Amino acid sequence: MPDSPTTSVQRTGALLQQGAASLVLREAFFRVRRFDDFQRRLGLSRSVLARTLKALVEEGILQRRQYQTRPDRYEYRLTEAGRELYPVFLAMKAWGDRWLGTDGPRITLRHTVCGSVSTPQMTCDACGRPVHAREMTYEIA
Repeated sequence: MPDSPTTSVQRTGALLQQGAASLVLREAFFRVRRFDDFQRRLGLSRSVLARTLKALVEEGILQRRQYQTRPDRYEYRLTEAGRELYPVFLAMKAWGDRWLGTDGPRITLRHTVCGSVSTPQMTCDACGRPVHAREMTYEIA
C-alpha cells in the first residue's frame, strides 16, 4: 500500500506531541511567559522545558523576547499561529472532560468580556450553528 500524504491534522498532532508542547501551550494560553514560571507551574526539568520552548520557537508557535539584561532573561509569547491553536486546546479539553473523567483538577473557563463561566464551542462561519462531525464532509484539493 503506498504511503498516504501527511495531512495537516497529522502534522499538528506531531507538533503537540513534541516534548511537553501541549503543557507549555496550555500555560502560554493563560499568559505564563517566563521560563521560571513555566517550570514552577509544570514541574518539568530545565532541559525538557528548554528543548520544548526552543522547538515551539522554531515552529513559529512562540516568540522569544528579551526582557532583561545582566543576566539576559527572555520571555515566550504566543505568535499569531500559536494563538490560533487555542480552539485545538478547547476541543481537547472538552473531549477529555467528557470521555476521560475527572481524575485531576477540572479547569473552568471564564469569559473575561462578559464575566460568565463559558463552554466555548466551534461554529460554522456561514450559518453560526454548532459544528458536529456527522454534519460535515471534506474534499481533498
